[in-house]
Amino acid sequence: MRELTEIRKEIDDIDKEIVSLFQRRMEASEDVAIYKIHNGKEIYDPKREQEKLDSLSAYGRDEQEKLEITELFECIMSISRKKQYRIRDQKDIKE
Repeated sequence: MRELTEIRKEIDDIDKEIVSLFQRRMEASEDVAIYKIHNGKEIYDPKREQEKLDSLSAYGRDEQEKLEITELFECIMSISRKKQYRIRDQKDIKE
């Protein structure tokens, strides 16, 4: 059995990677918002989000994990949408 401090160190390292990936995803989300704004597309695309959730949940190893993955990405997508709405509502949109 591993020591708790070792396990916590591993979790800390994983969390740092997750934060970095989250930041990259939010940067990409900004680009999506700008594209949508300039092309007259709606921020919220429920069909696309459901397709994405379905494809991501398929990576789950069992039904519980599939539900957990879905919950995680519903949260991430919600944050992303909020960011896109904030960008849309700004007066100056970067190119």
